[in-house]
Amino acid sequence: MPVYRPEHIEYAIVSGRIHIALENGQMLPAFWSHPNIGGLFPGIALMHDWWGITDTERHLANMFAQAGFYVIVPDMYGGTIAKTPNEAMKLVEELGAKGFTFANTALHALETHHRCNRSVAAVGLGMGGTLAYQAAIDREDLEGAIAYYGFPQRHFGHFKGIKTPILAIYGSKEPHIAPEVRERLRLELAESSVEHEYVVIDGAGRDFLAPSAPPEAQQFGKEAWQRTLHFLDKHLDGPTRPQEKQVL
Repeated sequence: MPVYRPEHIEYAIVSGRIHIALENGQMLPAFWSHPNIGGLFPGIALMHDWWGITDTERHLANMFAQAGFYVIVPDMYGGTIAKTPNEAMKLVEELGAKGFTFANTALHALETHHRCNRSVAAVGLGMGGTLAYQAAIDREDLEGAIAYYGFPQRHFGHFKGIKTPILAIYGSKEPHIAPEVRERLRLELAESSVEHEYVVIDGAGRDFLAPSAPPEAQQFGKEAWQRTLHFLDKHLDGPTRPQEKQVL
């Protein structure tokens, strides 16, 4: 899926592994990616799906960085990657409520980072999308939240009263979240006084942002990415680059 969009500046980036301090003194491993240039940038805490940090999360983090965002992907499994659904479910159960603690830690790290302009969004895929919903509900200081095929069930009844704008993106062929569940989410978001966006990509299933998606499915990822950038442009403050010295 190409990153370049002519209406956006594309930045050279730096990416790698870091550790973030938790309140209990322990260290949370994370992947991060950001523009390799001075100035202030908006921040994104990107939460991984139930498999762990895979090529999809790293690819997406780099795409966000190239578009002008400081990105942190908290490694909520501490480096473990599930190979089967049973392994993934076991990791999800072991993670429990710590997932939101780790998401919150990543958000706080961005909000206090000297290269972030304090305009921050929570973004997540699958399990991470569920955490993005929770961040939008539990916090009132975020500029936005984006959930790619997140599970909204545990948060029903709370969407109508939140203040953080949400972009919820699903495929019309979503295999794990029933149509009636997605419809209830759409209705709750529509009843809110906040301008949320609920998007269904016709023909898409899941993992439409994976870099390994087959050519016939890449159009779904492109549509999701265009929707994503439009939402972020609307709700987050853009990057502020240092003033260039005038050459006489």
